[in-house]
Amino acid sequence: MLLKEEQKYNQIIYHVESVDTGKTIKAILRKQWGVSGRLMTRIKKEKGITVNGTWAPFHQVLQEADQMVLNMAEESCEFEAENIPITVLYEDFDVLVVNKPPGMLTHPTVNIRRGTLANAVMQYMIDSKECYKIRFVNRLDMDTSGAMILAKNPFAHQQLAEQLSTTMEKEYLVFTLGQVNERKMSIQAPIYRPETIPEGEPPRRIVDERGKMAVSHFERLEVFPGASLLRIKIDTGRTHQIRVHMHYLGHSVIGDTFYEPDQPYRIRRQALHAEAITFIQPRTGEKIICRAKLPQDLKDLKTRLKEEEF
Repeated sequence: MLLKEEQKYNQIIYHVESVDTGKTIKAILRKQWGVSGRLMTRIKKEKGITVNGTWAPFHQVLQEADQMVLNMAEESCEFEAENIPITVLYEDFDVLVVNKPPGMLTHPTVNIRRGTLANAVMQYMIDSKECYKIRFVNRLDMDTSGAMILAKNPFAHQQLAEQLSTTMEKEYLVFTLGQVNERKMSIQAPIYRPETIPEGEPPRRIVDERGKMAVSHFERLEVFPGASLLRIKIDTGRTHQIRVHMHYLGHSVIGDTFYEPDQPYRIRRQALHAEAITFIQPRTGEKIICRAKLPQDLKDLKTRLKEEEF
């Protein structure tokens, strides 16, 4: 039994019930908690399990009322902290979900070391008196805004990474060029990164049978004189998936000059926002739904699109 009020970001505290009497620690970790072999190896190496306050090997048999604790060693926090405000959508002992603003990198790069979301999270972590490796579960381009999940420990990261490609639900709002006729539609089209790029052309990904299958589902929310607002759910997470699929359909993302350079200027970035993300809490099994409000630049774009004349 897990008591939520006892849990910590670096400890899973478990009270053994009668149904678990006679089971080994290894059986609890592997069969009930779904701990991966890789993480099991790490836990064993670090001697991360205690029972009733004493280190215990994986083969130890548990008894009712035992307290088993999985201790996850604090890891180095490698980014420089910066006092950049962030909007927290949800937080518990395993997970931090934030609303990434547009125009912000997720991690520092060789050339850009400051001003990223990781720098901001570092400061937030310090203020919260916690210390964990920054592990973003999902990915967003620099100019895409919206919900991003961060795992606070290796157990949560393993569980969420598995959900990312299976049960995790990801919804986006996207403003596209032209009026989309279909109210709802599913797109199953493989995305491929060409091995050779013509001189002078950017390295765009394309829909091609040589690529990996990508699945997107869209619902038309609103139609403007020369544009549409869609909600898109993706089953896969290919690089630039929504941008490539919409370009393939002939309704490129507004502001996405990488895939559609010949479009009138309306906004300084692609009009794409990660509106919602739904996942299962790694430790408790609860269903968590996080929603990120539409940022001001997209609200302003929507107003302008309503007023355009075609």
